[in-house]
Amino acid sequence: MDTLMLNGHMTDVTGRSRINFEAVERIFVDRQREVKALGPLDLAIGDGEFLCVVGPSGCGKSTLLRLVGGLLPPSAGRIDIVQRDPNRHLVAMVFQDHSVFPWRTVTQNVRMGLDIATDLPKAEKESRVAHWLDRLGLTDVAGAYPATLSGGMRQRVSIARALAVDPEILLMDEPFASLDAQLRTLLQDELLRLWEEDRRTVVFITHSIDEAVVLGDRVVVMGARPGTIKASFDVPFDRPRDLSLRGSPEFGEVVQNIWGLLRQEVITELEESRAQAGGH
Repeated sequence: MDTLMLNGHMTDVTGRSRINFEAVERIFVDRQREVKALGPLDLAIGDGEFLCVVGPSGCGKSTLLRLVGGLLPPSAGRIDIVQRDPNRHLVAMVFQDHSVFPWRTVTQNVRMGLDIATDLPKAEKESRVAHWLDRLGLTDVAGAYPATLSGGMRQRVSIARALAVDPEILLMDEPFASLDAQLRTLLQDELLRLWEEDRRTVVFITHSIDEAVVLGDRVVVMGARPGTIKASFDVPFDRPRDLSLRGSPEFGEVVQNIWGLLRQEVITELEESRAQAGGH
């Protein structure tokens, strides 16, 4: 039977979105003043959907992700998350900065989530770690420390650690932003292949419209702070996808349509930042 997590409480549910935001707001207190980072925001994310979120800097994209991950509570509204299997881990996150521990080997880093979040038998943990090391091309560096690895390899470690706990929902906060173009393309291709195998729900934050269209089923555009949903674009390309679709006129048209809306939001954010700077 499906269950629904309502701000930490589980109830039975049928026919609902996997993740549902209803009038969600998030307010931070900065030097005794309130800063509204997000909302009010309404958003429904489907079961098995690969949702990409784009928007100008400071619009609340990462805040949205942390709300889903339970790292922040909403200041208002509610977030409902369907959990299909109470014995599985609900969410796992991959961050932009690799988030690997330099004093742990690759194997130890990948195993960390399993040790913290599960009570699986030792043999099962070892099996899962070995599986994801193999899937992400890390077996040959299993005993290495992060300082000896490239940025791309360190990010593979972060992804392997997240997937090892077998989360129902994978949250990714600009995971490829710090990589060069070639590594970024390779990891996009790997992520597409991995997602095709299990079709788990993914929420992927990015500044790159190109990346969002390559990866996503849908691209949501957020407006300048406080972040709200300005538009939602269904990506019209069949799966499985080949990264060569970037060269098609249809791909370019989708990217331009999204940029046409996002451009104004970026301009608005720049103008507001200049106005605030001029006021100090």
